[in-house]
Amino acid sequence: MPEMSAANGAAPVRVCMRVNNDYTNDARVRREAETLAAAGYDVSVVADARPDQPQREVLEGVRVHRVRKTSRVPYWSIIGPLLEERADIYHAHDIDSLFPCLAASRLSRRRARVVYDSHELWMAHAADKMHARRRFLRRFEGPMLRLADALVSVSPAIVERIAGRYRFAGLTETLLNTPRAYTDEELAPAWAARDADPIVRIAYVSVFQEGRGAVQLIQALEYLPDDHVVELIGNMPQPEYERKLHEAARPFGDRVVFVGRIPGSEVVPRLAAAKLSAVLIEPISESYRLSAPNKMFESFAAGTPTVASDLPMIARLTREEDAGVICDPADPVDIARAVVEALGRIDELRRNARAAAGRYNWDAERTKLLALYRELGPTGGTR
Repeated sequence: MPEMSAANGAAPVRVCMRVNNDYTNDARVRREAETLAAAGYDVSVVADARPDQPQREVLEGVRVHRVRKTSRVPYWSIIGPLLEERADIYHAHDIDSLFPCLAASRLSRRRARVVYDSHELWMAHAADKMHARRRFLRRFEGPMLRLADALVSVSPAIVERIAGRYRFAGLTETLLNTPRAYTDEELAPAWAARDADPIVRIAYVSVFQEGRGAVQLIQALEYLPDDHVVELIGNMPQPEYERKLHEAARPFGDRVVFVGRIPGSEVVPRLAAAKLSAVLIEPISESYRLSAPNKMFESFAAGTPTVASDLPMIARLTREEDAGVICDPADPVDIARAVVEALGRIDELRRNARAAAGRYNWDAERTKLLALYRELGPTGGTR
């Protein structure tokens, strides 16, 4: 049931999100948009166009408008559609979206509120994710943020770092990138397949690029029995890193499986079918070092123990929940050691991971999102 719907003729609060992708497979953005729509807000998303997708559609109560970046005036092809939504609140996902949302807020007849939802620590991100436009935007992140009304990010350390660096005095909230809660009944088929499988599958779900420890995970196979297999699940946007992965995999033949990208709805069941999950972020930037990656929470949901990096948030979660084994993501020998240790305690770690899923899931996080929106404007999604 929605938390609140329009009543007594009150118009629903209009929320317009901007995301710098096609929206369809962005699980975090979809969870946030669908949560607000279910609570009675009128939610739209201005996303990027793709040839194989409709320009306009409604997904789970959220109106999606995909636009092409055609204007010679920077961002106007985005600002125009944002203005058309006549939003009360603009929700900017990541640094690429903050300026157009601020511009739409200032150009609209009403003084719309702006939420900056930073999925990364852009002020200290890995160089490989900072193309020219993002480097330019990063110079103005502070002044832009101070024009916004609320700051949201994916870990408490990142929220604190951004707010402190830019002396942001507005509303702040941490929304962990957690999946929905899964029942034992939903995951039972995957667990049965896992238990019947003679192969020790180590699944790694990621966008495979520099700083993700995937090369070292493959190299760890040299120190593990022949029945251990690494499955890489996700796309590879960097050709040079993809070449490194295939070179590392060549000596191991079919012990390395390149699965490719799968729909978000299949990630948790896929992890549930594996013996272990890898979470091997490397500290190549402060953003990576402070991250609380969604693959950690997806592993909890799946009841699959992790072999995880010794980084602040990742290690803290792993140790507090006792749901995996910590290792050095740059050292194949130490990764192999962690795999052996985790398999030696597999039943206990599985129980702990499922217990952690009861604390870290979207049912818990959604309440924080709705509370933030109540503070931003009229209560209950109406005005």
